[in-house]
Amino acid sequence: MNSVLDRDRLVLSLADSDAAGAKASPGAPPAGPSASVVEMLLKDRPALDCLLRDPAWQRRLIPRLLAVAVAGFVAYGLVTTLVLNAIYFEHGYWPAAVPRSLWNRPSAGNLTLAYCLGLIAANGVCLPSFYFYGLLSGVKTTMLGVTAHALKGMAAGAVMLVGILPVYVALALSAIVFPMPEPFVTLWLVLGLSLPFIAGFWGAVCLYRGFVCLEDTIPVVRRESRGCLLRRLILAWSGCYTCVTPLMVYTLWNSLARLLP
Repeated sequence: MNSVLDRDRLVLSLADSDAAGAKASPGAPPAGPSASVVEMLLKDRPALDCLLRDPAWQRRLIPRLLAVAVAGFVAYGLVTTLVLNAIYFEHGYWPAAVPRSLWNRPSAGNLTLAYCLGLIAANGVCLPSFYFYGLLSGVKTTMLGVTAHALKGMAAGAVMLVGILPVYVALALSAIVFPMPEPFVTLWLVLGLSLPFIAGFWGAVCLYRGFVCLEDTIPVVRRESRGCLLRRLILAWSGCYTCVTPLMVYTLWNSLARLLP
């Protein structure tokens, strides 16, 4: 009951904000389309999960969640490219197996593009299996609803990524300012490239919690057994996505490196 009331209050508040934006003067700057989504991801994920159960709100929230995810990965790509280049120009070291993204060459945007496009493409590849797993467990959902939940997990991971990025930059400065042996430099480089997957664990947790809430759509007589199957299938999908994503990112990065060396 409380969650329903919270959802109704949130819908009314968002509707009021949209109405206020529509009445604003033409010269006034529009509000950021993903500001409310970020606030819900940080403070009130149950309310966001309630909205994602409504097909009308799914259509409105999907582009906002995608915008949050892309903005987070673009920020990560730019900052990490600068850090890796600073380490490279200071120590002259770049791992041989990792394509270069040097800021004085056309390849400067390769890392950013590889992570943004790779993470989105991995979601697209894994979405049909996610939808099939939901139907197999007996959950009443649609492809649109599955897409919304998957993007919510990706957006949550992007928000977490932006949160831990300053900590990584502060630590990586030690490899730039102070002389360090090659193994430590390699450690900072690998850690920087692994940050999206570290932050992705939080996105997977948010996805798991949100999708498990759909257990109440399973018929009561099958809910206990099917609920257990639902949780296992979500874990299986998370494992599949975790395996596909690094492969997709690395393949795109290599392809971009050949096009823009």
